[in-house]
Amino acid sequence: MRQKAARFGVTLAVAGTLAAGALAAAPAGATTTAAGWVPYQAYRTLTNCVKAGTAKLVMENYKEYECRWDSPYYMLWLRK
Repeated sequence: MRQKAARFGVTLAVAGTLAAGALAAAPAGATTTAAGWVPYQAYRTLTNCVKAGTAKLVMENYKEYECRWDSPYYMLWLRK
């Protein structure tokens, strides 16, 4: 009986963590898309992400870029 209670407690802890992560992630994604931000490409290093973002500003009609950490890479976000 003790083993079932322990497993049930771990399951609840994992479910709570997943639910909290899903709730926190949903509004952030909704606001970035609503504000005109679009994910472009993932890069291994911040330096490469910044270089690509700067090139997009110069060569194409983008107003801003951001390099956001999206484990295990940096995601380049662009806004027109």
